[in-house]
Amino acid sequence: MYMKINRYAGAFLTGGAICVLCHLVTMLYRMAGIPELFVISVTVFTLAVIGSAATISGHYQKLTGFGGMGAMITMGGFSSAITDGVHEARKEGRNAAQALWRGVKDGLLILLNGYLAAVAFAAVMYVAGRA
Repeated sequence: MYMKINRYAGAFLTGGAICVLCHLVTMLYRMAGIPELFVISVTVFTLAVIGSAATISGHYQKLTGFGGMGAMITMGGFSSAITDGVHEARKEGRNAAQALWRGVKDGLLILLNGYLAAVAFAAVMYVAGRA
């Protein structure tokens, strides 16, 4: 029971900290004068770069070890998963094209599963009369 609570607390704290980081980055871009139309796109790109850099340096894996799914809630987590696939494929001796394809497949798998989960949730909500 104690371990389960620790995992939940770690996911909550990690996800919350990442959300605060996202908000701060968005506010900084707004204060820098980036047009509102582009602020979210630039923020998402920044999080992807941070996630990839943290994965390559080995720091995102430590964050995921502590925060579990709380570390996977943003674009940083998504880009980390793709970067990790590419990085592992390169360590296995695959060439750049094969490693990139592995990262693309990992990304598509994540997107497809998320899309299917969203469709299933929407169908349940529709059947339940809440949509």
